[in-house]
Amino acid sequence: MPSNRIREITDFIKLEHTIFDLPFVVSGALLASGPVFLPLKYTLILLAATTARATGMSINRLIGRKYDVINPRKKQWSLVRGSMSMRKALGITLVSAFIFEASTFFLNSFVFILSPVVLFLFITDPLLKRVTQWRHLYMGSVIGVGVLAGYLAVKPAFPTTPELYVLFAAASLWIAGFDMIYVIPDVPFDRLNGLRTVMTAYGTKKGLRISLVTHIITIAMFLSMGVLLGSLVFEIFMLPIVALIVVEHLIVDPDDPSTIRKSFLGANSFIGFIFLAAMISYILGI
Repeated sequence: MPSNRIREITDFIKLEHTIFDLPFVVSGALLASGPVFLPLKYTLILLAATTARATGMSINRLIGRKYDVINPRKKQWSLVRGSMSMRKALGITLVSAFIFEASTFFLNSFVFILSPVVLFLFITDPLLKRVTQWRHLYMGSVIGVGVLAGYLAVKPAFPTTPELYVLFAAASLWIAGFDMIYVIPDVPFDRLNGLRTVMTAYGTKKGLRISLVTHIITIAMFLSMGVLLGSLVFEIFMLPIVALIVVEHLIVDPDDPSTIRKSFLGANSFIGFIFLAAMISYILGI
């Protein structure tokens, strides 16, 4: 496949956005496996997580196309400008969903049985933007489910590990909080077309406060993880995460779209990997 076609597909599914959720999926798996390294299991987990995200993004693009084609910010998106057909987009969605289902099948029967729930969450997520301004929380939870899925991929039984649920909540709120910031450039368009977000409902100034409160709760949960795990080193790893979340809010200027991207793909890009490093240090007993 020519490199430009590969770029087109990776851009369509926003492959780079997996940097936000993959580290937390792996962290969930680490809580289940401990220091035992399972190469095949982890390969399947990464494949399932990546294709689940790709399926979700494809569904989001297909469902949202009628709005995207009239949104000036999205005029260069492949499905909008016509470089990718609806048929090809649907094909990518189906192939991604098939690989995701196949990956869960080879992981274990429990996650395979639950896998349609993940697809349901991804399908319903973009629809909620027409229903409630709190869709950010739902979207965060859809991604946060990956934490639980990573755990279940290793231990196919109802988890009783409290820190797993704290991590699920922290990851979900972190994503919800920065998604509130991400939609700022679309506020005029969303209001005009009846699409509901925290920013359209409460205004940018109050919306940023809501995002900040969401992230303060996130920080508290990240720090509580270290207490639950009883690891001082883990807590030290949380300090740069706290700093990056603070920076994310400090650099945002609602009137300058470039600061939104810096916040979204700048500060946020490192948080998941720092958290994963903290988890690995804990698992190895450092």
